[in-house]
This record gives sequence, structure tokens and C-alpha cells, in this order.
Amino acid sequence: MEIHEIPEQLSLIKHSKNLWSSFTYSKCKDAYGYDKNGLKRYALIIQLQYDQTVTEADKEFLHYLMSQEIEMHKSHPYQGFHESMDIVAYLLAKFKDVNHIRLFEQAKLSNFDTYYGFDTEYIISAGIEEAITYIEENDLYRISSFFQDKKEELETMYTAEHMERWFQAKERNYPANLEDESLITLMDRAIDFSNMEQARGLLEKLEEQLGSDKRNNSLLYHRAKELGEYDKALHYLTQEIPEQEDSFDKVFLWLKIAEIHLLKQDWVQAFASVKQCEPELKLFSSWRSAGLGTSLSETLLDISLMAKDSDESLAREAYCWADQMLKSTNNYSSNVLRKAHQCAKLLQLKQDKRLYSRKVAIEARRINRMFR
Repeated sequence: MEIHEIPEQLSLIKHSKNLWSSFTYSKCKDAYGYDKNGLKRYALIIQLQYDQTVTEADKEFLHYLMSQEIEMHKSHPYQGFHESMDIVAYLLAKFKDVNHIRLFEQAKLSNFDTYYGFDTEYIISAGIEEAITYIEENDLYRISSFFQDKKEELETMYTAEHMERWFQAKERNYPANLEDESLITLMDRAIDFSNMEQARGLLEKLEEQLGSDKRNNSLLYHRAKELGEYDKALHYLTQEIPEQEDSFDKVFLWLKIAEIHLLKQDWVQAFASVKQCEPELKLFSSWRSAGLGTSLSETLLDISLMAKDSDESLAREAYCWADQMLKSTNNYSSNVLRKAHQCAKLLQLKQDKRLYSRKVAIEARRINRMFR
């Protein structure tokens, strides 16, 4: 079954167990959640969020989907906590069934990110007294690694008022009607499903909704960058320049502007942006020992590497400045050293090539010793 077929086939899917296997976790590289069926299952879960016909009869199906989300999160090489798990957990929580407690426990323990990101409130969503009674009757405080240290928290930290506010917040996050969904959520989902044209249209609506309030510039910059709307991203960044008073913040902002120019393959403007940092660097010295120095060096090396074929003069100037920075600080990463070596090689700077080759090797040995 294809994703576009899910809305029309939703009722059939819910009531036909032979179709559930289309949404089973299946380990796969280069897919949503490293799961061959992950994106399709996510699309199905979103449809269930808006489905007004979900009843007690659908608990088994929702339980199945939750179990597949747990498998995906347990097996994901980069861990994480996906919205798909949270939505289906909320749909189950609304039934207030204590028999879901063990399932929510498994979700909580799926990986590091779910342990801290998956709300503990799900555990007691069936009702505080009812949940505690179930936990005690099933001896979970003794036999479960999760519940062993949770007795005091579950019995003292949560109140009926807190749980009511929690359910209300979840209802706002996952409204039952598509018309009530936030533009940011719709945009995120459009990106997840590679509907970039739709996402760009939603960005325009978001811009209209937020207006000219500069407090939203950061949000709009990140959204524009994510969608490849680089001119818009530059617009929101440059609006922030007059607002910066601290030299560190000014340098950080100019580096972000340079990054966007690099994404536009405009090496000249990228270098001009980094040059704007020069007078600010003279006003404070902490950049040499902070990550900012590494970022400056790496940006200059990126400019050098990308400009080499079209503007060798610019490539050499950017490299020379990066080389000076690297020699004035010991705070550089193996990735930056490799780029410096690559630049020296492409620019046929034999002495620098040998220097950075040795530094790359030394840093590699240092890292290896850390993991022995």
C-alpha cells in the first residue's frame, strides 16, 4: 500500500489485520527512522490523529502500531524520539486503560532520548490511583527496572490538576481536526514527506501569520534555510545585524551569513561575510580557545575548497587566513585538520601539506587512545 492510498483505505486498514504487516517495523538504511515502513506508518498515524471514528475497538490496532514504534526507536542507530510515537501514545492514553502501562514503560525505555523525552505522564494517564494500584498489584516496583526508582515520583509529583493540564496540552499539540493544526507542524510534516512545494507555501503563510515581529526572525531563518530558501534566510539574518551588541554574537551571526552564501555557492560573498568578523575579533581574545575559532577556521577552509577551481586567488587568501588562525589556537578538530590538509594539497603547498598530515595523524592517535 502506498502512502497516498492511506486516507481512503483507513477504515479497511483498521479492520483488516492482514494489511497491518504493511506498517510493520523493517530495518532499512536511508529511510524515515531507518525503517522501511516507518514513513508509511507515520502517515497512517497522522490520519488516525484526525480520525473521528476511533473507538475502543481500535485499541488492538493502536497497540500494534505502538509496538512497531517501540521497535523502530529501540533499533534506530541515532536513537531520537519521533512524533509518530508520541501521537499514537496519546491516542492510546485517551482510553485511560491501565493495561497500556507496560507498553508505555517499553516506550520510555526504548532509547536514551525516549527515556527523557517520552512523558512519564503516559504511565499514569489511566488515572493516578488506578495506575498506582495496577503497579502495586503487578509488583512492578520490584520486578521492573523502570519502576524500581519511580515510587515516590509517581505517588507525590502528579496531581489530578496536573494531569488535566497535560491532557489539554496534548490535545493542543495533536488536535482532532486538521484545520486546528499549527502551520509549523504542517510544515515539519510536509518536509518529512518530501512535499517541499507544500512546505514552501506553508512558510509563506507562516510569514504572513507572524508579521514583522523581529522576535520571529530566528524561527523564520531556520525554516527558510531548511527549505533551501536561502535569500529569505539571508533576509532574516541581516535583519538581526543591528540588534547585536556583543562582539562574540556579531561574529557568530556573520558566520551564519557566510554559511548561507556557501550554500548558494557564492564564495565571494561568503568570504566578504567572514571578513566582517575581522574588526570584532580584535575586541576579544576568547575566540582562540572557544569553538568560535574552530568555526571560523572551518568556514574559511570551506571557502578555499569550494573556490579553488573558479577563483584560486580567493582560495589562497581564505586558506592563508585559516592557517594563521589554526596556528594561533590549539582548539581544532580532526575534521578541520583534514580540510586544512586537503586545501594545502590542492593549492600545492608542500610544507603545509606535510605539517597538516602530521597533525591529522597525531589527532587520530589521540582519539584512538581515548577509546582504548
